[in-house]
Amino acid sequence: MDNNVQQPWRGQTTLVLALLAVALGLGNVLRLPFIIGEQGGGAFLLVYCAVLAIVVGPLLIAELTLGSLGRASPMGSIQWVASLAGRDTRWRWIGALQALLAFLVATLLLVPIVVGTEAAYAIYQGQWGAASAGEIVSALSEIETADHLRILALVVGVVVFIALPGPQVVLSIVGWILVPLILGMLYVALGFALDVGDLSAANEWLFKFRPEQLSRQGILTAALAALSTLGAGVGIGLVFGSRSPQGLPLIRSVVAVGILDTAIMLVTAIVIVAVTAAVDVEMTQGLALLVVSLPYAFVNLPTGELYGLLIMASILLSSLAALIALIEPMVAILRREMEIPRFIAMSIIALLLYGASSVAITEDGLRQTIDGWLVPLLIPCVLGITALFTGWRIPRPILRAEKYREPFLLFYGWFLLLRWVAPILCFTLGILTLLRLTN
Repeated sequence: MDNNVQQPWRGQTTLVLALLAVALGLGNVLRLPFIIGEQGGGAFLLVYCAVLAIVVGPLLIAELTLGSLGRASPMGSIQWVASLAGRDTRWRWIGALQALLAFLVATLLLVPIVVGTEAAYAIYQGQWGAASAGEIVSALSEIETADHLRILALVVGVVVFIALPGPQVVLSIVGWILVPLILGMLYVALGFALDVGDLSAANEWLFKFRPEQLSRQGILTAALAALSTLGAGVGIGLVFGSRSPQGLPLIRSVVAVGILDTAIMLVTAIVIVAVTAAVDVEMTQGLALLVVSLPYAFVNLPTGELYGLLIMASILLSSLAALIALIEPMVAILRREMEIPRFIAMSIIALLLYGASSVAITEDGLRQTIDGWLVPLLIPCVLGITALFTGWRIPRPILRAEKYREPFLLFYGWFLLLRWVAPILCFTLGILTLLRLTN
């Protein structure tokens, strides 16, 4: 029995730090600085924070609770809870859906990690000193596919090496080593932005309340961005919950993670907008921001190469932390449901990730399909199903027993949001996204 039950972390803070590391890597930091300003600044942030508070937070708490109750793989945990509640154990396929979604998100994350690593190396080598944006684009276009694939193989190898000792070691590394590194780099970069950046432009772009600029498409984008920021719906909550200490106040832990993640995202956005505005470079998003706009802005400022490396390294490290956590749901299912040794399970996932990511790097069509269709549709649907299962199929006393340390009003507020608000909003967002994609 002891060998079959997941053993928890010794420290409660580890859960908060590990969740924060994942949230930073999934927090759309390459998209939000641009979209916030384009869609009304403070008005966009208001929608984003509202969805984060009433939908994403309650769903992540639900996943942590399921994992804490089941103490198994994502599929095994849900099956155990369903059996405990006297429900159909086929609900366990929610865990498989979440693992599939984690695989797709990991495939997308590998693309900016690979290209961003190459851009950071070029800055370190001084190859882009005082380069124009056009010269940076030209230099990137000259990188051969074989070089991309070598970097991809290196990144996948590093992830496997770090994750090989098991989730007990992995999640401690993510929480206690990568998070301090990321925050330290971001702190130094913020000091540089305060010295040479255009803070008034950053304030105007990010925080000025402009509701007239917030379109219906912008509201949908804000909601979808919030859904994908805390790691809900990709099995991480189930894996982390299975390792959380007994009696941990999960609601307050997730509230802390949500507040910290939002604050760090906004600090990163301030650095990005202030620095790019200081050199009058056009604001953009995605890969173009990471490998063109940011390098151009930093290398054209005094001593900017060093600080550019730091901000890019913080973004890449946060993505790497999320990537390490994203493979755990898939490995846990292979390991515990199919009884495949961990090394072999990780090797299988590594090969699949390498294959899918190599195609995503070389074929824009696949990357656009995953990023523009599959992930935006799957996230609200998977989260909605999870909310239905937890809020409607699990008796409230079972959930309350797992959260006995939480004040009753806090617990009951969470339960009402999970039962009535989260599924309605998730399925509504899924329908709206489908209509947008088909029009």
